[in-house]
Amino acid sequence: MFKILKDKSSFTLFQESSLQVLKDGWLVGAAVLGVPAKATIKEANSESFVVKTLDRKTLWEMQTPQIIKPELLKKGFELVNREGLEVTDDVSIVEHLKHPVYITEGSYTNIKVTTPDDLLLAERILNIEES
Repeated sequence: MFKILKDKSSFTLFQESSLQVLKDGWLVGAAVLGVPAKATIKEANSESFVVKTLDRKTLWEMQTPQIIKPELLKKGFELVNREGLEVTDDVSIVEHLKHPVYITEGSYTNIKVTTPDDLLLAERILNIEES
């Protein structure tokens, strides 16, 4: 059995890649959809000055769903609670266990719908895919 984790406040368009991430999660124990970063990402200091530019070739934007074996997630939550770790998403919990997390390539049209602008974009994507 696996846990399929999604942000409860958002909706993600279901695509073929969602099936592949399920398979990858089954094989590895933890997998997440992601797309290669397109934007230039800068690291900045507390005064908003650029410290460095991160190498886009190694950066991925995470998407949902995130697939994690329940026993890994349980161990991860225990570790996070015991050590007071800060995590930004569910697979980062697994990262703290030093367990591999596989990135299954998703699609740039697999957007999270959390704002009115996102909803407009999702409607456009659906209209294009239906025609």
